[in-house]
Amino acid sequence: MKDEMKKRVNELREAYVNASPRQRYKVVLERLQYKDSGPNLLILYVSAVEGFARSVALDLKINAGVPRDRAYDRLRNIGPVPLIRDHIAGKIQLDPEILFGKDEWELFDIAVQFRHLLVHEATFLRQGYTNELIAACKTILEKLAGIAGIDAV
Repeated sequence: MKDEMKKRVNELREAYVNASPRQRYKVVLERLQYKDSGPNLLILYVSAVEGFARSVALDLKINAGVPRDRAYDRLRNIGPVPLIRDHIAGKIQLDPEILFGKDEWELFDIAVQFRHLLVHEATFLRQGYTNELIAACKTILEKLAGIAGIDAV
């Protein structure tokens, strides 16, 4: 299903590039009607993982002696995948696929791509996609909590 999801990101982007404003407006209005829909929840979960990962990476840098303001300036504009890969997994010298699981890490990367599409194009996704991608986000979030020394709930 991961290959199908990757293909779908590109198909949706192309569909929205080729859609008329009238078509886009219709989808936007539908999306606004369903505030608790899978796409909106996926945006929330990816953003939650990104925000928490930034906090964990910041803490690792501070513990390594980097002043808080300088550490945050270095991290604040980094996307979730490189943030986790380079500034958390890299810092503790573990490959993200080992740290989080190959499938979960790949699904998280796909979730980030869909999040970007959802935010910028206000589209919809199949419920099956969002369920699987949200589950991967939850796994990444729980494992990040463990890295930070926090008991996941």
